[in-house]
This record gives sequence, C-alpha cells and structure tokens, in this order.
Amino acid sequence: MKNKIFIILGTSVFLLVLNFSSSRAEEAADINQQIIKEKKALKEIETQIKEKKQRSIASQKKERSLLADIEIMDRKFSLLKKESGLLEHTIREKEKEAKTLTSRIEDVNLEISKGREIILGRLKSIYKEKQGAALKILFSSQSYPDLLRKIQYMKTVAQREDEVLSQFKDMNEELIEKKARLADVIDHMMVDREVLAQKIVQGRSERKKKNRLLASVRKDRDIFKKAVSEMTQSSAQVQSLIKTLEKKKKEQDSHLPLKFSKAKGKLRWPNDGKVVARFGRQKHPKFNETIFRKGIEITPAKGGEVRSVFEGTVVFADWFRGYGMMIMIDHGENYYSLYAHLAKLMVGVGDQVSKNRTIGEVGGTGLSSEAKLYFEIRHQGEPTNPLSWLQKRK
Repeated sequence: MKNKIFIILGTSVFLLVLNFSSSRAEEAADINQQIIKEKKALKEIETQIKEKKQRSIASQKKERSLLADIEIMDRKFSLLKKESGLLEHTIREKEKEAKTLTSRIEDVNLEISKGREIILGRLKSIYKEKQGAALKILFSSQSYPDLLRKIQYMKTVAQREDEVLSQFKDMNEELIEKKARLADVIDHMMVDREVLAQKIVQGRSERKKKNRLLASVRKDRDIFKKAVSEMTQSSAQVQSLIKTLEKKKKEQDSHLPLKFSKAKGKLRWPNDGKVVARFGRQKHPKFNETIFRKGIEITPAKGGEVRSVFEGTVVFADWFRGYGMMIMIDHGENYYSLYAHLAKLMVGVGDQVSKNRTIGEVGGTGLSSEAKLYFEIRHQGEPTNPLSWLQKRK
C-alpha cells in the first residue's frame, strides 16, 4: 500500500513540475516578444538621432537650430528612459523566476525527504525480515518454479522502490541544476543593474545639458529671441499641418459630428493641475519682450495623466520641434486640441478617442525644463483661448 501511495506521490510531483515549467515558458515567451518589440522601437529612435546628427554635421556652415538641439536631447533622454525601463522589467521578471524556482526547490526537497524516510523504513524492514522471508519462501514454495516466481516478485518490489527513490533523486538533481543556472542568470542581472545605473547617469547628464540650454534661454536676450523666433516658426508649421489635414478631409469627403462648438465652457480639463502660463500677449519680466502664447501650461496634478477634452480622431502623435512629444486631435468643425511636452503617448494616428480618455502622460519634452502640459485649442489653424472652452474652476 505504501508503495502505491509513494508512486502516486512521485508522479504528482513530476506533473506539477512539468506544468510549472510549461507556464513559465509561455510567460517567458510573452516577455521576450515585448522586449523584441521595444528594442525595435528603440532602434528606430537611435537611427533618427544618427540621421539628425549627420544632417547637422553636413550643414555646419548654417546656424544650428536651438529647438533641433533640444529635440535631440529629448530623444536621447527618452531612449535612455525606455532602455532603463526595459532593463528594470527584465530584472523584475528574473527576480520573480528566481523566487518561484527557489520556493519550488524547497518544496521538492521536502517531498524527497519524506519519501526517503518511507523507503529507508521499508528497506530496513526488508533487511530484518530477509532471512525469515527466505526460509518462508523456501518452505512455502510448492515447486521450484514457484520458488523462482516468489524470488522474482521480491526483486521486483525492491527494484520498484529503488526506482522511485531514483526518480526523486533525479528530480532533486534537476532542480539543483536549475538553481545553479539561475544563479548564473542572477549574475547576469547584476551586470544588467550596473548597465541600468549607467543609463540612469547618462539620462541625468542629457537632462542637465537641456536644463543648461534652457537656462541660457531665460538669461540671454539673444538666445531668448532666437527661441521665440523658432517657436513662432513651429507654431506656423502646426497651422500648416492643420490646413493640410483639412484639405485632405475635403478631398475624402469625411467629417466628424458637429458637436464641438456646442461644448464651449463645458470641456473637462486635460489635467487637474494648476495653470502656470496663460494664453495671449505677455511681456518677458527680464527682457521686456512681448510674446504671444498660443496655449496654456499646466503643472500636472498627481499622476500626470493627459485626457482628451472631447471625442475625435488622433491626427498627430509624434515628436514636433519645440513641442516635444505631441498629440493633436481632430474634433470636427475645423476644431483641434493639441497636447504637448508629453513623456508618453498612449494613442496613435487614426485612433478614435472618446471624451476624457487617457491619451498620454505629462513630461518635460520640448521647450520645457520640467513636467508641464502645454495645451492648445485651434479653429481653422488659428489658436483660441483654451480657458474659454474649459469648465470654470471654483
């Protein structure tokens, strides 16, 4: 009876290990696919940065673009951040695997210990009864063939018990090997941690370079005027982009529901943070230069999510010089909302978004030194005051 229980126990443990290995393999495959996809995206960004550098070197005689330099810094920082996130994800998954395997090894060792006690007890019993059993077999056998059959039976029972013990030993050795392999993986994780630390340092360095450049914009009148001039050009490019989109819409005879104009003063804010820069003409406190701000800036509330203020179609979701990572949504009636300085895009061109859907995260890309959301509403390409469209706050 004990032998049957022991064999069933061994089979159950083996099946558990088999199922465990299978599920971990599927999970590892999913993670590997995510990593491959992310690496492909990172490679594309690196290629774009290299191309920008080559164009910059090729045109050294021309004056360098302030916003182009900022964009390259932002892209490098974004790349380093993604690489760091990828490393962190890999490390976390390996740590989970290590914890799971270690726990499994302890469980199997406990099962082996219990099984060994049962088998040792049985072997001791066989050893004590060996002489008496032999005599019983000798005198109870009706014939020589009957005696041989009984001896064979005893051998089979002993062999089966030995096989069960061998199975558990093999299982223990296999898990020990996995543990050794895992230790090797953990060593590689240590290397990954060092690489991660380097990426973080490089990211901070890129951020410092950008902050120094932006500090010069605030302190140096000539650099400030250059930045304003380039941002004016970028704003004009946004207007040109909208006109191009409108022309395509007419050619395709497509349209969105005419509802946006009726939502004036009722739109939910794209983020619940505080307005730190308003729409319209403003004078620079230091240089006494007049600038026209075409949108508002919001210091984000906790979480930093960016929401669509109204339903529509995403017509732009990428880097835009001076604006950093930017999303633009077509709401119909020639109305567009624009969300810039983002750290993360959660939608792509062509996506249909509902009102209040999370579309991105606030960052510090573009002509911004800290996490702020830049928000515009445009009609036929011309900027309008976003505050007149958003719900009044108490």
